[in-house]
Amino acid sequence: MGRKREGASLLYEEERKQWTIRDYDPVTGKRVKIRLDRERVVTRGQAEKEFAHHVIERERVADQQAREVIAPDPEDEANKDPRLIPIATVLTFYLQKQKEGSSNATLAAIHVEHLVRHWGARMLSKVAEETCLDYVRKRMAERWVPPGAKGPGKPISEQTAGRELQTLSAAIGRWHRSFTLNARPLVTLPEPGEAHPDWLTETEYGRLLRVVQGWRWVSSDLATREPIWERARDTAFTAQWRASAGEGFWEDDHLERFCEIGFFTGTRSAAILNLRWQKHETGGHPDFARTTLFRVGPKFPKSRKRNPACRIHDRLLPRLREWRKADAERMVTGEDGKPTGVTHIVHERGVPLARVGKAFGRAALLAGLDRRDIDGVMRIGNRDPADDLGLPSPHILRHTRATLMLQAGIAPREVGEYLGMSTAMVEKVYGHHHPEYQQRAAAA
Repeated sequence: MGRKREGASLLYEEERKQWTIRDYDPVTGKRVKIRLDRERVVTRGQAEKEFAHHVIERERVADQQAREVIAPDPEDEANKDPRLIPIATVLTFYLQKQKEGSSNATLAAIHVEHLVRHWGARMLSKVAEETCLDYVRKRMAERWVPPGAKGPGKPISEQTAGRELQTLSAAIGRWHRSFTLNARPLVTLPEPGEAHPDWLTETEYGRLLRVVQGWRWVSSDLATREPIWERARDTAFTAQWRASAGEGFWEDDHLERFCEIGFFTGTRSAAILNLRWQKHETGGHPDFARTTLFRVGPKFPKSRKRNPACRIHDRLLPRLREWRKADAERMVTGEDGKPTGVTHIVHERGVPLARVGKAFGRAALLAGLDRRDIDGVMRIGNRDPADDLGLPSPHILRHTRATLMLQAGIAPREVGEYLGMSTAMVEKVYGHHHPEYQQRAAAA
């Protein structure tokens, strides 16, 4: 039979000259010490008052956990005192509110999992500059291994830890709006690094497009250094399907469609994959009559990432019409087993896709995008891994569209309106690409 847990206790650590509460962490079940502020809690009377607050709050949290739903009483004065509110309670409350209709709920849940694991049973009053920076240090000492992957994984970046702390700050703000804290703790974020988004030149994108269209760069002309292309051979699966399907064979062009839409509109990956041929509540669609691409539907969940409608690029318009005509002549088997038309613009033999990152990365390697054309910098494979920019991901198409628009002389405000960014964000991240950047300073 296991040893019965002792209750919470109060003691004075003579060496530290500090009052301490000993209790069990409700998350890990381990014995923990909660050291009280030695400057604020000096006398035994003050320590006993803090201890009473701790016991009362512990019982209150246990009662809430027994009801499985964090539903604090707005009239309870304890909900205004950061010393009596566990960080885990605030995070859980925030997560419940997120589930009511936010598209960021999944990401917030991942952040909350790490935040609760590190902050444990500490109270909201413990959120301070030093504890926030300590959280960043501890998270950066951890590594992330993708599901199913082998090896040591990748170290957690400072930016990732910072985004998790932003979720903590949002949770505190949500609690404050509901219960009006007596003193609202401020979350300290790591210093933001300089934004240097990677992007593709027209030539680099041209090579990428050739690869996703089924060509392979086999050599280069010695005189002109231009790539020499050959048609890629079918894989064993494709060859077998081509032979058995006959006239019903579909050329797989889902990655080509994705790249073209991303390059010419700068639309985010998830929105591209959710584009439909017809109007939809959450998915976007092209309006050929008005030459407009609606990136999302009218009932798409609201979030900080804006997806405004944009004019369809002149070079993209004929491609969309070509794809629409091809899909209109095709039929697929629906979920109910009955024949139905193709619904999504980007699809694999009629089936919508959830992601294209892995295929995009392979195409980027085949297109020689491990090295930047504009300055010769290696994106991957540097002697010091810290110098790696990283192999291009689908999001590079959005950076590329913003950069090329600015280089064409389009005003930052118009670029922001087209892509769904604030003018300040465009100028901060991409402004150095604008033709007028530092022009007057260079001529002075």
